[in-house]
Amino acid sequence: MRHLREKDGSPVYRRHIHFHMTTCKDVSPLHDILHAEASAAYTKLRDSQRAREDAEDGATAASAGLQRTEVMVENAIREIDAAAKKLDRKAPALAAQRTIFPAGISPVIKPDGQAQLDVLPAVRIRMAPFAEKGDMGDALASLDYAEMLHRAALDALDLAVAEVDLRFAEEREARRAVREQLASAHGRLRDHYKAKPAAAEAFFLREKAAASLKTKQPTTRAKQPIAPGSTT
Repeated sequence: MRHLREKDGSPVYRRHIHFHMTTCKDVSPLHDILHAEASAAYTKLRDSQRAREDAEDGATAASAGLQRTEVMVENAIREIDAAAKKLDRKAPALAAQRTIFPAGISPVIKPDGQAQLDVLPAVRIRMAPFAEKGDMGDALASLDYAEMLHRAALDALDLAVAEVDLRFAEEREARRAVREQLASAHGRLRDHYKAKPAAAEAFFLREKAAASLKTKQPTTRAKQPIAPGSTT
């Protein structure tokens, strides 16, 4: 029997426990017990693997949502910049654009994630003198809304990542249970076949047998159908 390792993925674990589970069915009372125990271990691993994959899908969706809200924040900043330019055209002495964005908007829109939010308080302070002028009120409202969504998206991503960690920990625990079940079954079957302990190996997947389960590639190409109108 091959002893599974920590670094082996769940698909490897599932193949081994499923093979063992299936070969133990309807052989003897002991084998029926082992079949039931292996079935429980297999189901736990299968379900935990799927839960982890679902959690990873959730984290991907949360990441996409965060990216969307980050773009919304950047667009709101551009809207503020445009409103400031408009004010300066009407009253150049205000110097609204230079006041709000002394180094331009690039340093404000370049940060990602939480860092994007961290630069906003200073922007709000610099734009305060212009908040009631021109289109600045509407631009500020857009920033407020985008910031709210961005904060919510960051929280959602944090929760999604934590869910992935939790589900992966459960999956690793399920793998451990499979290893223990296979080791226990191996010992009990060797005791069962004490006159010929090697007979126990038939109930465990061997590496050569596992390799033969892979789909073989065809050795010759299938003949392609002749296209209508072709002369060949």
